[in-house]
Amino acid sequence: MHLDTTRIVTHLGIAAHGVSQMFRAIHIVSLLLLSTEITLFGTRAGAQALNSAGARWDSTNQVLFFEPGPPGLLVRSDVDGNGRSAEIDIFKDFAGLQNIYVDSVTAGPEGTTLIAATLSFRNQTVQSRVLTYGASGQLLKTWDAAPQEVEAIAYSRDDDAIFILGEGGVPKGPEAPDNPVLVEYSRDGQLLKSMIPAGALKQSGDPFAAGSLTGEPVLRVTKNRISFYAPKNREVFTWDRTSGKSAYLDISDIVDEFSTKDGYRLAQTHHVDFTDGGDIVLELLLGKDTDLGYAIEVARVSLKTGATASVHKTFNDARLWFIGIENGEYLYLSDGQHLYIQSPASQELTPLDAKQID
Repeated sequence: MHLDTTRIVTHLGIAAHGVSQMFRAIHIVSLLLLSTEITLFGTRAGAQALNSAGARWDSTNQVLFFEPGPPGLLVRSDVDGNGRSAEIDIFKDFAGLQNIYVDSVTAGPEGTTLIAATLSFRNQTVQSRVLTYGASGQLLKTWDAAPQEVEAIAYSRDDDAIFILGEGGVPKGPEAPDNPVLVEYSRDGQLLKSMIPAGALKQSGDPFAAGSLTGEPVLRVTKNRISFYAPKNREVFTWDRTSGKSAYLDISDIVDEFSTKDGYRLAQTHHVDFTDGGDIVLELLLGKDTDLGYAIEVARVSLKTGATASVHKTFNDARLWFIGIENGEYLYLSDGQHLYIQSPASQELTPLDAKQID
């Protein structure tokens, strides 16, 4: 599976042997065989249809990941855009491993790949680990971020550090500290600093719990801004690293109102990403109770004003999927084969100098 392009590189996919329905990975062939039907797949949280064959967008590093299946297929990564790198197969590195769920993936330094994964073993034990793989596919390091849960991970080249989004894991109570939901680690897994306190978000259970209607957690780290999406309550948070000022927006009512116009209802939230300015972009699957018609609409919500704009909309077409924001433009995967970009000033899609994935 090779993506030939000078602007985006296919960096990873993960082999998942014997994965249960709950941990199911999706083969790229699933998308290739789609006609006009929507195929819904289960994830660990039942969060979303893996509408782009398990595609994951590393917004921080502008790298596209694929997580192919079914069990037995290996992952290939293209580090420099000029060819295929070695395959990554997590199963070969852990004896007794039964299931894998990849929570998050990011492109690390010097051709490495960092994978936040939940590992389930045949002896009924479950481990959450951050795995570092080299460019040749070898496991270099494994470490535990506990008590910090890992919902999203991002390596920042500007900081030469790893940022982890998730709950702090300390018991709650009247005397409990305001635990961080964002922490910074060295590339060796040493805690450097705690950043965003949990009090910045609503306290109603795990704010990063994924759901079919709300999507999955997203983290983007740049030199000037850190942005994340906490899906449980549809909360958007950004921190300006230059001024030290932060901004917060609950987009629940905004998304609900946007989704129900023209007689539609929200069925699912697919990929979510952030613009350079901190606005959030979501792909929404919209259905109607009266017929089998549906729409897939990409919406952009301004963090400053809450205003929502339609970026792109298709009807009864499961062949085009929003992936993320690439160099300020909207990135799409079409027919499981071609990448397209869309300028913020246009509704037209342009091929991204790419040949088909084959």
